[in-house]
Formats: sequence, C-alpha cells, structure tokens
Amino acid sequence: MLVLDFDGVIADAFTECALVTYYADHDPGQIAAKPIRELADAMPRSFLDRFRTVRRYARLLEDFMVARSPAAEAIRTNDDYEALLSRIPPKKLSALTAGATAVRAALRQEQPDTWLDMHTLYPGIHELLHRHRGRGTSIVTAKDAASVWEILAHYRLENTVVEVIGDCSDKRTAVLRLADNDGLPAEAVTFIDDHITNALAVRDTGARSLWAWWGYHTEDHIERAIARRQRRVYLPELATLTA
Repeated sequence: MLVLDFDGVIADAFTECALVTYYADHDPGQIAAKPIRELADAMPRSFLDRFRTVRRYARLLEDFMVARSPAAEAIRTNDDYEALLSRIPPKKLSALTAGATAVRAALRQEQPDTWLDMHTLYPGIHELLHRHRGRGTSIVTAKDAASVWEILAHYRLENTVVEVIGDCSDKRTAVLRLADNDGLPAEAVTFIDDHITNALAVRDTGARSLWAWWGYHTEDHIERAIARRQRRVYLPELATLTA
C-alpha cells in the first residue's frame, strides 16, 4: 500500500498557499472577484520571503499564519518558529485558518482553471501513481480533500487513488486506519512525506517511511533525520519505487 502526502510530495503549490495565507483576513467573495494573477502580484516581497521560511517548518494550514507576522523574518530555528506560533491567540489562529480555507474555496469555485494551474506536479509523480493504480494508493494531507480530488482530476489522476484523508493533523493514526481497513499490517505500507515530524511518526508504526527530499525542510529537520537515521527518498528514485 502506498500512502502519500500531497503538498510538497505530489504537487508544489507555494504561491497558492502563500496567497490564501496573505488574504486569510479578507472577504472571500471580494478576493475571488479579482484575478488570481493580480492577487499574487499584490503580495509584498517581504511577506513572500517570510512565507518561504515558514513553509519549511509548517505542517498544517494554521501553521502558515506565522508568516503574517513581520517577526517571522528572524526565524532561524524550529524553536524560533514554535515560539512565534505560540504567540498567536488561539481564537485568532482559528479565525485566520478558517478565513484561508474560505478564500481557497472561493478561488477554486470562481477561477477553477487558474487555481488548478497553481499546483504543479513534481517530476515522476504521474508515473508513480499510475504504476500503483489499483493497489490501494491513498493520500493523507493537511490540505482539504475536495481540493486534492479536484487537482488530481485536473491531471487525470483521480482514478489512481482510492482515498484522500484531508485536513489531517495526525498522519500516524490515519496510516494505521488505512492499513487496518485493508486488513494489512503497518509494515505493508510505504509512506512518503516531506515533513520530518510526519515521516518519523509514521515510521514508528513499523511502516516503511520515506522522507521526500524534494519537498520543504530545514537544517533542524536534517539534524533530526540524521539522528534518527531516517531514510530519504529522491525524485529520481520514483521511477523504480514500488510499494
């Protein structure tokens, strides 16, 4: 059984994720009425630089909201990032996350083609999914499931995946459930994620867990991976990878 993360493993959606984060406190309808290209061009370079840093640490949509703070310019370690995240009041964080979700949904509905084009498949992913078609391939992601299904359909990959578990913050439990539903032990699962925390959590179940080197990571993540002897997987390996 093959289980994949989405953003940072199957597709790169840096600009889309930055955009919904930046406009999270705006009215979704008013935002969706403007061309996506115009919205993207209006994002300040300073915000994009902060988002580029934060994206390497974030696991969930709510984590992206750290980039909205100018203090994110000073992030150098995971402790720096976690400290900034903890300073956002829970109610404000929830409201911003809900707002980002609503903006994403509005853009998806009002400008579907342009929104879909903001998601670029990594090389080798199309072939990997087709090669594992019919083997119980699933996606476990922090992104909402509806968005993932639409992007898969855009690339004619919807028939290569049997299930998408979206808005997922506990990938360990999700992987165990997927395996159990198919009557398989965790050891029968090959899991790929670009965030070291997820890769290690799933590896501890006994699954074959691979850390996607082409995704987003930090020096802290590399140190953790080395300390835990976490196996990396590189894009060229996808051509022969089987699960």
